[in-house]
Amino acid sequence: MRKRNIIQLTVLMAIICLMGTGSYAERTIDKLKFPPINEITMPDVDKIPLDNGMMLYIVEDHELPIVRASVLLAAGGYLDPPAKVGLADIVGSVMRTGGTARMTGDEIDEALESIGASVEVGIGTTTGSASMNILSEYTDTGLEILADILRTPQFAEDKIDIAKSAARTAISSRNDEPFDICIREFRKAIYGADSPYARQNEYGTINAITRDDLLAYHGKYVTPENVMLAVWGDFDKTEMIAKIKQYFGDWPAGAGKVPPLPEVKYEFKPFVHYIEKENVTQSSVLIGHIGGLTGDPDYYAMTVANTVLGSSFAGRIFKEVRSRQGLAYSTAGNFTTNIAYPGIYYNYVITKLESTVHASQAILNEINRLEENPPTEEELNLAKNSYLNSFVFRFDSKGEVINRMMTYDLYDFPQDFLFKVRENLEKVTAEDVVDVVKRRIHTDQMQIVVVGNDDEFDELLSVLGPVDTIDITIPTGEPEVAVEINEETLAKGMDILSKAVEACGGVKNYQKVKTIYSEKTVSLVTPQGEIALSSKSRGMLPGMSLDSMVTPFGLMISVSDGENAWMKQGPQVVQSTPEEMKDNDKEQFRNTILLFQKADNPDYQVVYIGSDELNGKPVEMLQIMSADGGTSFKLAVDAETYLPAGKYYFGKTIMGPGSLVEIYSDIRNVEGIKIPFNTVINSDGKKAAEVSVQEYRINPKTPKIDESIFVAPQ
Repeated sequence: MRKRNIIQLTVLMAIICLMGTGSYAERTIDKLKFPPINEITMPDVDKIPLDNGMMLYIVEDHELPIVRASVLLAAGGYLDPPAKVGLADIVGSVMRTGGTARMTGDEIDEALESIGASVEVGIGTTTGSASMNILSEYTDTGLEILADILRTPQFAEDKIDIAKSAARTAISSRNDEPFDICIREFRKAIYGADSPYARQNEYGTINAITRDDLLAYHGKYVTPENVMLAVWGDFDKTEMIAKIKQYFGDWPAGAGKVPPLPEVKYEFKPFVHYIEKENVTQSSVLIGHIGGLTGDPDYYAMTVANTVLGSSFAGRIFKEVRSRQGLAYSTAGNFTTNIAYPGIYYNYVITKLESTVHASQAILNEINRLEENPPTEEELNLAKNSYLNSFVFRFDSKGEVINRMMTYDLYDFPQDFLFKVRENLEKVTAEDVVDVVKRRIHTDQMQIVVVGNDDEFDELLSVLGPVDTIDITIPTGEPEVAVEINEETLAKGMDILSKAVEACGGVKNYQKVKTIYSEKTVSLVTPQGEIALSSKSRGMLPGMSLDSMVTPFGLMISVSDGENAWMKQGPQVVQSTPEEMKDNDKEQFRNTILLFQKADNPDYQVVYIGSDELNGKPVEMLQIMSADGGTSFKLAVDAETYLPAGKYYFGKTIMGPGSLVEIYSDIRNVEGIKIPFNTVINSDGKKAAEVSVQEYRINPKTPKIDESIFVAPQ
């Protein structure tokens, strides 16, 4: 009975709370009192120029037994030569990993880990940075390592290889996500494909980067006059200044300040850029044009306009396009600014393929509507408060304040800029918002980038403006090959190829080859050492194959039925991409058995390109090209025996694409044809892999090849 009464009382209280009374709610709220927000206090920062041109920012703070440092480097990727885009990024990475004059990169890692400290370095598009975080008792250790990294990086070759491999991996996957593609191509549409603010590295530009390039970049741009160093934390200021001078004071000045950032020349013009992406169910769309500078007089009104229009869930674009019309999975907009070069004005929408054009038009309509329907007082207050309420968080750490101070000094910006923003933003009126939108946003001159499948769009993209199609195929980085093709080189090429076929067993024996079984060991060369993997291969010529390889991660199976390919590891099956299928076709084209089976086939064009040496032996070089010239490789034939000595081609390894050379040895007779039982693969002059054959069978009765293994999974 008691339990029942308690339950009834609880329910009654809940009903009263839900119903409430106006007077009760008002009395309760009226009684709430909030203390005033604390005044923002700026840290007392001393700025001390060193004799070599480096600027020191220093703040003594004993709140925690920690010392932190931050470096701002006035150099970035914008200084990369066009043929070596990606250089600055690799410089920043390998400065940290590649060791110094005193310590290897691994020794630096061990030293920092042993004391729970960190030192990091990176270089972006317009600036570089470095940081240190360390317990105050190890201050000297941290400063010495930071100074060594900045002053005497060694750029170890193995660490350069790792950084280049990471860059190639990023390139290979850059077309995986539709919205990532959309952002990348939108930046190109705004700034230009060759602009440092939009250009991208490629296999070719990464492959072209050498250690000498890293040394040259560092020597030219990472110099004291281009460095600002901030140190704050638990130390005595006078002692810290002495330490900084000890570690950095004798760093010789360089050639001078870095070149200025390039200007942005933008032309307002409407255009729709379409990128086809198969196997997607939605479109990614970006709409906009050039943005502005943070120092623009319009910055304050645009900050308010951003929130009113699209930079929050309460923005008009979100409420109209997503909430009311239900046209978007996600949508927003923003007029962005940069301190050193113009930002971008963008609106985005991710929508069903069937509503691509409708959703894009809805965004444009909503922007235009603002000119006729100024912000309400509620919208205006919400927009202002969203900025003003977050203002205090721009000062929540000394590091944030000091880093911003260095950036402002680098670009000759007033140190009280944020306070001016707060002051001027409070003055923005609804009329100011309408005025700035009319002057700075041009809905009739938008660049529109669409990633999707136009077969399923609701309307033609031309409804939005003139359309072009962008090809996002990733260039292979394969160097151009100049081959002299004439009757003499063609005749000699075919003659040498015929001799090679005869030396290896003759066309008839090659044409008997229908199926192949092999067992081999594949040794892959990695920065951590060689990894030996065992592999079994089954193949049915011309294009069906199954390779099973035992890896440290389990059994990996790769299958091709001649038209499709897939990889299986455990229950997971991954279909090959169109680009991977093109690589598979090139590999088939280089298959010597297929070449020797049809050496006189018009699918091939054989050109003699001269004598050379391979692995210390004289060879005759043939260029084997497809009839259309789109695919090719070089075949090296021993000048005495006419046995194949190796191949030259552009391909992929675990370290990324590069110029590969296969070198053959231990050539044995198998069922009347010659097969190399050992192959060393070099990539850009360095060993990348070695393949050793333990067993090789042609047309084997056992193990019998079950054709069902080549049936693609559903």
